[in-house]
Amino acid sequence: MSDPRLNFWWRWLFGVTVLTVAFGLFLMLAPGLTRQGFSLLFYSTPSQFEAFGADAVRYVEFIHGALGAAITGWGVVLAAVALGPFRRGTREGWLAIAASLFAWFVPDVIVSLWFGFWQNVVLDGVFAVLYAAPLVAMRGLRRGPRAISRRSG
Repeated sequence: MSDPRLNFWWRWLFGVTVLTVAFGLFLMLAPGLTRQGFSLLFYSTPSQFEAFGADAVRYVEFIHGALGAAITGWGVVLAAVALGPFRRGTREGWLAIAASLFAWFVPDVIVSLWFGFWQNVVLDGVFAVLYAAPLVAMRGLRRGPRAISRRSG
């Protein structure tokens, strides 16, 4: 990517994938802080999960850890796509990231709203905007690298 503007957006995208991996690792490696953070987010108090009892706390920590592992793995794959096909300006790189984000965002928002956790929709929205910005800026990749060259040249 020789165009400085496109290089900026590629770096942005890669940075967001690193943030995604870091978030996943945090969920796995800091169970107490994760539990308190989500308790604060969902119940406006950092200690609500403890009120559910020790078994529930253990299960919540397990779910956060498993979710963190999945997010870490997803972030690593997104980083590999960003470093490879997306950076080379291929249509497949753009589509792989866009499809992955759509496959996560839409069902996660539906499930979050279904169970009444609108706060998770806000958190999802932050990540979605961070990922969407470079995808929108580089939307010409949907048609292949020549579309970007014509538009930016």
